[in-house]
Amino acid sequence: MLRYTAKRIVMIIPIVLGVTLIVFVLLYSLPGSTLDRIPINRGGDALDSLFEFFGATPNLITRYARYCYNVIVYRDFGHTGMTRFIVMMQFDYRVRNTILLLLTGLGAALAAGIPLGAIAAVRKDRAADRIINSVTLLFSSIPNYALALVLVLIIAVQLRLMPVLISYTSPKAFIMPTLTISLGGIASIARMTRTAMLEVFDQPYITALRSKGMKQSDVFRHALKNAMVPIISVLGGLIAQLLCGTLAVEYFFNVPGIGSFMLGSVSSRDHYTLLTCAMILTIILSITNTLADLLYAVVNPQIKMQYAKKSKKLYSQEVME
Repeated sequence: MLRYTAKRIVMIIPIVLGVTLIVFVLLYSLPGSTLDRIPINRGGDALDSLFEFFGATPNLITRYARYCYNVIVYRDFGHTGMTRFIVMMQFDYRVRNTILLLLTGLGAALAAGIPLGAIAAVRKDRAADRIINSVTLLFSSIPNYALALVLVLIIAVQLRLMPVLISYTSPKAFIMPTLTISLGGIASIARMTRTAMLEVFDQPYITALRSKGMKQSDVFRHALKNAMVPIISVLGGLIAQLLCGTLAVEYFFNVPGIGSFMLGSVSSRDHYTLLTCAMILTIILSITNTLADLLYAVVNPQIKMQYAKKSKKLYSQEVME
């Protein structure tokens, strides 16, 4: 299991470098790009010595190498209209807001989606099942920006339960954005839970438990426990869906996060900020997907047995040598 964990963590590095390289090449090729003005010499550091040794001239590769080196060594993400200190402070609290919105949306999706899917599976082909399927299909078909507009018109304008714009320092500011991005996740989790529960209910051991006279609540508990394995397997895709939803939701509800900052940098042609936002979003998505994969490996006995066998095989080979 430790080998699997280390392997998944190490895989984050090439993923982040690959995505950053693709975004860097695309922005570098734009007319009037500010990335083509990155100086490859900083003033006598290790990378300067390497460039001088090979006689490198300023080009796409050397500028990308200089950018990555500046980020890793100096935490320098480039120059914008603001000072570097203010930019780093903005990224600090914007990352916190994006992660908070992502975690609250994921928590709401799991807390509401799993019970709804379980109820639909237990009440198969009944009124509750049909209603849950219809509602989840509706919410999974509506894009986030349209759903945000509908929620604002109903909750803020018609019902007047809360104002449209609230200071992001207040916890109420995250209610509407969380509700917007979580409704699609609730629909996905509910439909996945229903499918997984129905497959478990058809298994022979469930029939055996029922024939032994076990209470329906105990049978339901065993079925839900085994149905969690396929549900956890789709967490990676759900996290990506929610993270992409935060881009438009943050901008719509004026939440200062990475998504709104990224969309603002597109309109202002701030290529350094756009590249940094893409890098941070890739890191967040890679880490959350890694955690979801590790959780899946914990709850899935096949994964644990697979890596346990590999560890025993390596240990036996070392003993024989």
